[in-house]
This record gives sequence, structure tokens and C-alpha cells, in this order.
Amino acid sequence: MKSNNVKKLSAQKNAKAASHYVYQRLDESLPLNTPEWTRVEQLLMRLSEFAPAEIVNELVDSVASWGDDQARRGYVLGQEDLTQELKKRVA
Repeated sequence: MKSNNVKKLSAQKNAKAASHYVYQRLDESLPLNTPEWTRVEQLLMRLSEFAPAEIVNELVDSVASWGDDQARRGYVLGQEDLTQELKKRVA
């Protein structure tokens, strides 16, 4: 019984480490100072003149979460494609 619990905990720890690695790689590799992001910042500044700060912060958090999720999904898909390509070359 203890062996099964240890295996489950180990698998969860490995999954967390892999997820953390993906986020770390994305943070290191994706620049934030791009023309597109500058435009987003400008629009948020204009919006903050009229909208309450709470709503602007909620919007920023939502956009950032969506962007992180999209980048993570793209990274994972790219890794899957790379794995399949390497398997084809080895076979």
C-alpha cells in the first residue's frame, strides 16, 4: 500500500516539475518588449483613465492568464511534434 502512495506522490512531483519547467522556459524565451505588447500597454493606459482600477486589473490578469495558457499549449504541442519527428528518424 505504501509503495502505491509513494509512486503516486512521485508521479505528481514529476508532473509539477515538468509543468514548472515549461513555464520557466517560456519566461526565459518570450520577450515582453514587443510592438504588440507596447500597443496593449497604451490601450490599457487609456482605458485606466475611464474605468475603475479594479476592472483594469481584472482585465490584465485575464489577458495574462490567457496568454500564458496559449504559450504553454503551443510549447507542449511543439514538444509533441518534435518527439514524433525524432521517433520517425530513429525508426
